[in-house]
Amino acid sequence: MKIEKDVAKKLVRDGVISLFLYALPVALMFLWFYIKGERPWKEQKQATELTVNK
Repeated sequence: MKIEKDVAKKLVRDGVISLFLYALPVALMFLWFYIKGERPWKEQKQATELTVNK
């Protein structure tokens, strides 16, 4: 069974769009870190405790 050329093009196009939408938030996060100069993976932050008043 052979796939028609226009169907194959649509599948490839949809795949590329899906990969772009999947990778976009990660790319924007790294761009934000680059612009701000932040390196959260290098900084150790103290855990904060939440206390509940009873």
